[in-house]
Amino acid sequence: MLYIGLMSGTSLDGIDAALVEINQDGQLQILGNHYQPYQPALQKTLFELSQASDINLEQLLTLDQTLGRLYGEACLTLLEKFEYSASDIQAIGCHGQTIRHKPRPDAFSLQIGDPNFVAELTGITTIADFRRRDIAAGGEGAPLVPAFHQDVFLDFHNPRQILNLGGIANITVLSQNPDDTFGFDLGPANALSNEWVEKHWQISYDKGGIIARSGTIQQSLLDNWLTIDYFDKAPPKSTGRELFNLAQLEKLTPEINNLKKEDVLATLIELTAVSISLGIERWGYTDGELFLCGGGAHNIYLVERIQHHLLTLRIGRTDDLGIPVDMVEACAFAWLASRTIRGLTGNLANTTGAKGARILGAIYPA
Repeated sequence: MLYIGLMSGTSLDGIDAALVEINQDGQLQILGNHYQPYQPALQKTLFELSQASDINLEQLLTLDQTLGRLYGEACLTLLEKFEYSASDIQAIGCHGQTIRHKPRPDAFSLQIGDPNFVAELTGITTIADFRRRDIAAGGEGAPLVPAFHQDVFLDFHNPRQILNLGGIANITVLSQNPDDTFGFDLGPANALSNEWVEKHWQISYDKGGIIARSGTIQQSLLDNWLTIDYFDKAPPKSTGRELFNLAQLEKLTPEINNLKKEDVLATLIELTAVSISLGIERWGYTDGELFLCGGGAHNIYLVERIQHHLLTLRIGRTDDLGIPVDMVEACAFAWLASRTIRGLTGNLANTTGAKGARILGAIYPA
């Protein structure tokens, strides 16, 4: 069976689309992928909406439809690019664009990108709204990708962890017993550093970490940031830009605007590396293999800093396991769509905090 997975994450950079084949045994093979960046104006609007205390309902509903059309167009481009037709595809799994996420207690999570438009434009059954059933079952609705990691990346011989470096950093600690596998959000990855780079250099990200490498880590600044309560909270836990955004850091440490901008950037990267290492040392494996995915895996300086703090782990990339670092989450939502279609559960209860495993997602027929 062929599926398409769509992912647009907290980095707000664009849409990742993956075309995958999933056989009867659940084995997955990537047949093609496509990346469709957001236009800068849309990216700015989405960021402002995600940070707003008061939301304009008309703007929200308009963006919901706009993104639905963009997701549909991304699917059509993917099919054309690799010479497949809509009739070849069993279903599309669409994560949507997160606008607001609140962890427990009283959790909720809102993703936009109207799946009705995706189904209408493509003529393909579309599955979306994956998080809210888990929330209804007492969970946080995130992270959901660890169930996919368990299915496709488990190694029965070595302790293995998967670290996703998107806007937020999250990790999956794999176990031979699926009931013992768990994952959680560690803290910020690209979201904070990209926001700082955009503000001071008017570019979307620091390619390879070249600018950050030129700065000097400010230890007192780092120590203040590490006092944020989230870092000491035990899993299951999830977070987002509601907590980790530049405005919040400026409230905690207003002196950042008086420091060299390169030094602040270097310290933001160090915050990611240190919070990752602390989370792994407390709740993960300190030996074995750590495979990276997400956009941050391309940041050579960040990867070096993570390795500096986790010397006993062998660090690789999910490319080594057959899935490119930029396509892991899109593949995960194709996989989740296949689970929904087959009436199979898609969450790990000890990752999200739900009362049990649940079939996830709402189905929008072609």
